Amino acid sequence: MAELNTIIAKFFDSSGKYVINLNVKSKYLGSSKENLKKTDVNGLFIFQASPDRMIEILAKPPNQKDYTSFKLINSSISSSEKNPIIINLPKTIEEYQRTSNVSPSKGIVSTLFKVLDSNGKAMVNFPIQSRPKGKGSSPDKYTNDQGIVEVLSSPNRDIEVLVLTSNDQFELKFSGNSGAGKEQPILIKLNEPYNNFKGFTLIKVLDKSGQRYAVQDVDVEMIFDNVNKKNFKVKNGQLKLTNWVGQKIKLTIFKPDGKPLDSVDFMVRRVKEEFIDLQLDVDVLNGKTAQNDPITPQRIEDTSAGEIISLSFFKEVYGTKKLFWHKTMNGRPTQNSTPEQFLPALNKGLLKYKMTDKLILCHFLAQIYHECDHFNTLIEYASGKDYDIGNFPPEVCNVPKSRSCRRRKQILAEGNTTPGDGPKYKGKGLIQLTWKSAYLKYKKYSGIDVVSDPDLLCNDLFHAVESAVWAFNEFKNADSLVRNGYIDFTKTYSDSYHLGVVEQVSKRINGGTNGLAERKSLFLKILREVEKRNGFK
Repeated sequence: MAELNTIIAKFFDSSGKYVINLNVKSKYLGSSKENLKKTDVNGLFIFQASPDRMIEILAKPPNQKDYTSFKLINSSISSSEKNPIIINLPKTIEEYQRTSNVSPSKGIVSTLFKVLDSNGKAMVNFPIQSRPKGKGSSPDKYTNDQGIVEVLSSPNRDIEVLVLTSNDQFELKFSGNSGAGKEQPILIKLNEPYNNFKGFTLIKVLDKSGQRYAVQDVDVEMIFDNVNKKNFKVKNGQLKLTNWVGQKIKLTIFKPDGKPLDSVDFMVRRVKEEFIDLQLDVDVLNGKTAQNDPITPQRIEDTSAGEIISLSFFKEVYGTKKLFWHKTMNGRPTQNSTPEQFLPALNKGLLKYKMTDKLILCHFLAQIYHECDHFNTLIEYASGKDYDIGNFPPEVCNVPKSRSCRRRKQILAEGNTTPGDGPKYKGKGLIQLTWKSAYLKYKKYSGIDVVSDPDLLCNDLFHAVESAVWAFNEFKNADSLVRNGYIDFTKTYSDSYHLGVVEQVSKRINGGTNGLAERKSLFLKILREVEKRNGFK
């Protein structure tokens, strides 16, 4: 008789606390025989199984009628008390304990779904979309490491769930009523195996100035699924990776002297080819350390009144495509605007606020392009529910340090006190204004009643521009960062100095480093074009 393997799993709730006295059971996949236990004082579930068998681990949190399958493992997996198999519950124990079996008449209910491939494999970190029946889809959500995803909706609402196919389209896989929510996950089985979901990622490797890191045959180490390792080389400043949707990737690039740079993490999200800029903290251009930074004029003579930025300048920098075309614009008057239609509104906004300083303009133009997703939209893609008080009732602060409690406090502080304020006051305009408090400040400054009609910022090109100029100069005070960053407008500055200011401005506008490589690269592109033309004409 084969020697049994001891398997040790540890359960955590969504707050990161280990869970004691939890009802758990294990069984061989497809078998009716079960091993029932409770987790011990350290949250551990310890059991034995024959080697090389597929084992299903299930649990029944408080107030749940049924056991939920949380993990499928091979019994030969290595585990110990110091290195147990980690299993995460989708809610805190407190949230489970507050769960009522009474059907609510108002508020938000939670319905869980578990996504499996055609072979029964749980689809981890896998994208889905959800929506009220017949309405537009939400931004992508992702399953957890058990293939489970939570969909929030109103009680007794007809909802639909769509799941990604290998053709990179979302296909309707569930249509039904949310009722009072469902803790036992509804199974969604795909028509194809996991191996069909191969994604392609093209990574442009940039140095810290935003230029292509074109050193030949630079070593790269890739770790995926936190275990498997692969080594290859950069060719001409770019990498093309082939991995499966949901895989988490850690990339480490080595300098020519063999020293590793900081690792970068990302996840493959779609089947279609994705493009990622990977900026490294290293000064390397075409294989050589830059000896002397190029010197550029800081200030250029003002252009004539009436037109600050010419159409030819705009098209040279941003291209000739139609603007604000994304489906989120949903038939708004500004959807599919041409550059010819947009430029008069842009110039009018800049002139109204006397925003004619050339260097400040370079920074402004670099920031707005990323903030509105490359001029693809004037309205935030997310639904706005994460800014809505209706989704964060007072009970969330029963766990004071939870993310939900912190979010509730922020929502109240920012003035979104009425259910529905989240979607109403989500990001709009070129620099997407968010929260009711910001809309109130802009109304007070401009006299435009965007509080009553926040859609003015995405339905009217001039208001989209004007709000962005105000946000840059007044609300965020980014123009003062530019002025303080250069101090003396008569001096010239190196590219590396310019990019230091770009980094400060980007953090002020965005609150972090999101898209920083692109913002830097575009700033230099704009500055080079200004130098070539001696202005914005």
